[in-house]
Amino acid sequence: MTTSLNRYAISVAAALLSGIAVIFFFAPILDVSLFVILLVIALLAFCYYRLFFMASSLASFNKRKKHITIGFTLVFSFLAFLSLKGEQFYLSDNSWLTRAYVYIGTYATICSLVLWIILSLVNIKMNEVPRSVSKWNILKYALPSLVVWTFYLLAIFPGGMTADSIYQWEQAHTGKFNDWHPLMYTFFIMILTKIWDSPAVIGLSQIIIISLIFGYCMRQFEKAGVKPFLLWIISIIFALSPINGIYSITIWKDVLYSTFILLFTTLVFNLVITNGKWIKRNTHFFLFIMTALGVIFFRHNGFAVCLVMLVILLICFRETWKQWVFSIFFIVAAHYIVTGPVFTYLKVVPADPNEALSIPTQQLARVVAYNGNLTDEQADYLNQILPLELWKKNYNPYLTDPIKFAKQYNRSAIFPDHFSDYLRIWWDICMQNPKLVIQAALKQTSLVWQMNQPNDGYTSTFVTNVFYGNKFGLKNEIIFSPLTLAVKKYLSISDTTFKPLIWRPAIYTFFILLFTFVAFLRNNWKAWLVPLIVLLNTGTVLAALPAQDFRYLYSNSLVFFIAFLFAFVSYKKKEMRT
Repeated sequence: MTTSLNRYAISVAAALLSGIAVIFFFAPILDVSLFVILLVIALLAFCYYRLFFMASSLASFNKRKKHITIGFTLVFSFLAFLSLKGEQFYLSDNSWLTRAYVYIGTYATICSLVLWIILSLVNIKMNEVPRSVSKWNILKYALPSLVVWTFYLLAIFPGGMTADSIYQWEQAHTGKFNDWHPLMYTFFIMILTKIWDSPAVIGLSQIIIISLIFGYCMRQFEKAGVKPFLLWIISIIFALSPINGIYSITIWKDVLYSTFILLFTTLVFNLVITNGKWIKRNTHFFLFIMTALGVIFFRHNGFAVCLVMLVILLICFRETWKQWVFSIFFIVAAHYIVTGPVFTYLKVVPADPNEALSIPTQQLARVVAYNGNLTDEQADYLNQILPLELWKKNYNPYLTDPIKFAKQYNRSAIFPDHFSDYLRIWWDICMQNPKLVIQAALKQTSLVWQMNQPNDGYTSTFVTNVFYGNKFGLKNEIIFSPLTLAVKKYLSISDTTFKPLIWRPAIYTFFILLFTFVAFLRNNWKAWLVPLIVLLNTGTVLAALPAQDFRYLYSNSLVFFIAFLFAFVSYKKKEMRT
């Protein structure tokens, strides 16, 4: 009894100290209500109290696993700390001692929470053995999404369309193709509009495709031993997610691309739990190839992501090397046949290569805007691309559009004959202004790594209308006004009250890493292969992010569900069915 009281007293004291630090880390302490302060302290006290009982779990790990867990907790928590840290101008008026208390207390709290999540999940035992599951269960798990998202389509009929959507709609109806947006999605629109010439047919098709693919993913986890009750809960949450609801009816290439990333992740899960044997069946191999084609053709960065992933799978599952070698050659051949002879035959206009220069553009712009160190030659060259005063005027730390779409922007000063000059001058400027170029890259890529939205930044989330003033006369129709108002209200709440929790992709990335680490502790290092494709995709987005649009990393919010379920699966000592 005395020991229990001591633990409780220590937990409350630690929660009081760390709770104040955490609250002050996110907001001025005087602006926070007493109820919120007490709630945070109570939750932390519960967490610390539970950690006392879980200490034995960590002690039961072998030496190597114990060191890995502690090391992961410290590093992961530090990265999460940096990702959560905002400008915090209100802290600048406080002494260094206060700031040190806030930062150290917050970091220690994050470490405690991370360790608590890891140990809590590891201690949950899934005793069910892998079993046979009816294929009809795909439809069962897809049903909540099919139903809920149909209401979205009725509420926001015929769907959501931005300027990008209209541009692809135009190509699909004129046959004049441009590779600015992937040709495959244009074909997808073209084929479906032959059946019904309305954006609604695209939304309806996406609802069916995403729902069935998600249903397939849930069935695979049921086969691996995850309890159906948990899968039903996940299916309902997945359907009710405002992200999935509005994106399922939005005409964007990113939606289907992200869906294929979700499917690819699940197929890699099948490979991992069967130690590569899953791919041996012809039907499975065909499904894998079709999924890979979806990844490479629905967004431009998909080819690099998929190719790297295939090479890694070849290395990790060498016993089935024939399938992987064939996959690599087939994917490369398909990509170059489509982007070569097919593009030539269809007279597809190549994409603007300037799209890949988002980060360098922002770095150069910040150096100019903040009067960085430039030689006369460098200033002269930048002035040829865009007048220096416009570099300053148009610079937005989180968006390249004002610069790259300026009327005065001279692409011919870069492409095709001066690209080597551009790279040389860009590199020299970076070396001369390291602080400014690092700041520019961090701000432009904020969407990828930063969980909190910067005070001077933004996050583009969703649209609930067809792009106004489009030349096709497309516009939204009200079918049932109360339904439209209810759906828009639900979306509005998600974009205001819950935006920091829902609409920042970095949150999902961190949880994917955390849940996968738990799967790794349960099993072996091959667990890290499961989320690898979404992490590779995140890396390519990090390298060339043009704007702060959530849709670029929509796949992270989808794979988040897979990573969570994966944390409960033990495959190391089981003979999984293929």
